[in-house]
Parts: sequence; C-alpha cells; structure tokens
Amino acid sequence: MRQLRRSALLGVMLATAGPVVAQEEAAPAPFFEQVPAVMYETYQGVNQPAFDDYFRMLVAKYTATGGAGWAVYRENPKVSYRITVLPEGLASVPEIQQARVRSFQEFDDDQMALWNAGWETRHAAIYNAAPRLSYVPDGFTLEDIRQLPYHRTSVYHLKWDQGAAFRDALAARAQLDRDHGIEGFVLTAWNGGFGTVGQTVMIRVSAESLVADRAALAQRMEIRQAYLDEFRRLTRIMNDASWHIDRHDQRRQNELSYTPDGG
Repeated sequence: MRQLRRSALLGVMLATAGPVVAQEEAAPAPFFEQVPAVMYETYQGVNQPAFDDYFRMLVAKYTATGGAGWAVYRENPKVSYRITVLPEGLASVPEIQQARVRSFQEFDDDQMALWNAGWETRHAAIYNAAPRLSYVPDGFTLEDIRQLPYHRTSVYHLKWDQGAAFRDALAARAQLDRDHGIEGFVLTAWNGGFGTVGQTVMIRVSAESLVADRAALAQRMEIRQAYLDEFRRLTRIMNDASWHIDRHDQRRQNELSYTPDGG
C-alpha cells in the first residue's frame, strides 16, 4: 500500500503549537455556540475528478458513523475548501484527526491513490469565531448556514499594529447597519489562529446564490445612502489596516459534504 504523505496527515495536529488568537465572548446567536471555531482546509491545484471521487468515497465511508462532519466548497475547478466545525475549539482537533487517521488505515490501494491525488496541495488553518464582528439574525443556527450554499469570502491580512483599528471599524459598520434596520444579512467573522500568517480576519457573507447576494447587497446599499459617508470611512479604515486582502467566491458542494445528522 502506498505511504500516506505525512505533511498532509500531520498538518493540523496543532495542540502543542504556539499561541492562538483568543476567542471572543459568546454571542446570543446559537450559531456561535455551535461553531466556536473551524478547521479551514484549502486545496489548490487539485485534480478535480480525483478530488471529487475521494470525497464521495469519504461521505459513503462516514455515513452513519456519527463522526465529525465537514462542508466542501468550490471556488473554481482547481481550488476547493473543506470546513470542519470544532465544537470545543482547538481541543476538538486531536480527536477529529485521530478518527480520520484511523479511517486511513482501512484504505485499499485505489482509495489511497485518490487520497494522494485529492490532498496533494492541502493547507490547514484554525479560525476562531468573532461574534462581536459578525452580523447574523436572532436565532440563527448551524442548520441555517447549511441552507446558504454561496459564500463571498474576504481574508484580511492585517498590519501588525492595526488589529484593534480593523476590528473596531468592522464592529462599528455592523452596528450602523443594525441601527438603520438592515435585517436578514448573514456575515460571520473569524479570527485566524494556527496556520494563518500574522493577524488575519476572515469575513464570510452567506446567501442562497451569487444572484441573491448581489440583489441583497444592492438593497443594503440603498439603505446605507443615509450614512454612506460614515460607512465608507469605516471601510477605508479596514482596508488601510490590511497589507493584503484575498477574495474568494465559494459554493457548497453537497455531494462532497458530510453531515452526521443527515442535514
């Protein structure tokens, strides 16, 4: 049997690594109680047919086992992502990884070949929820986010001394929206931890589709005309606090994702 690539297998066995960005205080939204942190895996330059075959095989393998679920998102034919909920934060990582390692031992040669083809460029990171910086409806849950397959994702790489300025500006923007009655807007924010470079904040705006996201954004911008100058000022602070910003449009691939409860 072919050997597992150790760098991929051990990429997030991080329990003894350096310091992590502290989690913010829990917010009332059930979503953040269910998802205090996530393991965020990026796959670049993938062989898409093999990658898809691998995850279909994993879904079949894990179904009815009760193991930790995941969601696979696609940006384009060469770039995909897997997000795994960490219900106990960083403490969840060893147990999840150990369970996955045990399943690897049962792979036959063909399955091992799929693993190597699908995971060749994997990079893993941990992100902690930032409820204070997020905007989600009251009562919003993990099941609700599963009904929103499109995610407009921005990753802000912050200048070393600008983290507080960025976070304060993002929180102030969210409060402006709330004060002016913007509802039904789903924006989740995440502080980068292990596997990210320096201070990093990921923002995910979730919607039913790209078309729905654009329509909702146009509606929000109409409302924001009443405070547009302040909104733009805060946005400039966020941009100026960053030395680099990545943008990704991601779509959930249901057939490659595994939900323990079948949802």
